[in-house]
Amino acid sequence: MLALSVSLAACSQQLSKTLGNAPDPELDRPGVFPNINVAGGTPPGKLMTTDELKSATAGLKAKGARNDPGIAEAARKESETTNAAMEKTAATHAKKTLSEIQDRCGETGADATKCPQ
Repeated sequence: MLALSVSLAACSQQLSKTLGNAPDPELDRPGVFPNINVAGGTPPGKLMTTDELKSATAGLKAKGARNDPGIAEAARKESETTNAAMEKTAATHAKKTLSEIQDRCGETGADATKCPQ
């Protein structure tokens, strides 16, 4: 019983830190957003005005309208061709590489784990 009370007394400081109700000092730092302890604060930075937002939106739409659909289609076709080549390589690469390794069986330094037993 004495050992139990001594060990609990040693842990009491840690328990009070763990179970304490004191607010976290990080939540009281001024000028940090968001701070749940300060209601109604303004976010840092400057928000766009309605005119600025309209101008930025119009600029992005204009850039989008200048895109050439032919370029996108060419890129799509190139991607399909590249993907087909990669699929073909993936299908044959493992067998080809294993065959090359097994052709070296019996040589000095050959990987015996890949050689037929």
